[in-house]
Amino acid sequence: MVEITRPLNLDTRQEALVDMHSFLNVLNVLASEMDLMDYALGGSPALQEALSLVHEMARGLGDAEQVHAWLADPGELRARILGGVEAAATDAPPTLELQESVENIQSILEVFEVRARELAARQSRALAWTWFRLEELETRFIHLFQAIERNSKGRFRIIRNIADQEPRDYLVKLDLSSVDGDRIRMPAVFQDVIRDLLANARKYTPPGGRILAGLRDSGEEIRFVVEDSGMGIPEHQIQDVVEFGFRADNVRDRRTQGGGFGLTKAYWVTRKCGGRMWIDSAEGLGTRIRIHLPRPRAA
Repeated sequence: MVEITRPLNLDTRQEALVDMHSFLNVLNVLASEMDLMDYALGGSPALQEALSLVHEMARGLGDAEQVHAWLADPGELRARILGGVEAAATDAPPTLELQESVENIQSILEVFEVRARELAARQSRALAWTWFRLEELETRFIHLFQAIERNSKGRFRIIRNIADQEPRDYLVKLDLSSVDGDRIRMPAVFQDVIRDLLANARKYTPPGGRILAGLRDSGEEIRFVVEDSGMGIPEHQIQDVVEFGFRADNVRDRRTQGGGFGLTKAYWVTRKCGGRMWIDSAEGLGTRIRIHLPRPRAA
């Protein structure tokens, strides 16, 4: 297992993008689904106008002032996008495929609004330690995988019981525990880090693989571990994968909908919190990431 120790030098715009990584992922998935719907409809002015807003937001995430303005009313943003989607659907002949597209976009927009409200709630205090209920955290991570499965449009399932696993199913196991019983205290942004690393593990693991993760407050530190049976990282590039925009040789040509800096964000948050991060990986065998964050003395 390699401890990541390299310096991480990000400019102001890169820091803003790293902070917004989870939100950017949602915008990319949303834009992709809207593109597919627009193509199926042969082009819709109402849908294209809504899609332009999504692209504008994705491009502007490096501008903190612009992001602050957007997050002031995420419900209004959601309504504008959904209005374009529903107008396009109303003008087209009803089909099962169109209904599925609209329902999928509605589901993504629900996630969009939740993420936007989370960002608004922790603006200027992303690294502040916050109480979370373990049950609520687990439910949010389960919803993440449910959204990923739904977005696959039947290409795979994500299951939690190995007895249910079929050849193209992902097996996901997630354990959460804390010395404080049913709640855990951690940096507000660390919820994003966990989400990003879980999504990364799924993204780089072929169907039929497994993803194991655990979050634990030992009383002295927060520990998070995620392990997958996926593509792995070339040994000589393990230190490099935390660099902004870096992609390992074995996944460079792999098309994804993510922002491409989930590991950058994980390492950036870890360093900002005085923690440590390790990566153990081998090509074709999978990756294991471990993060330790020391609890503040006053916690």
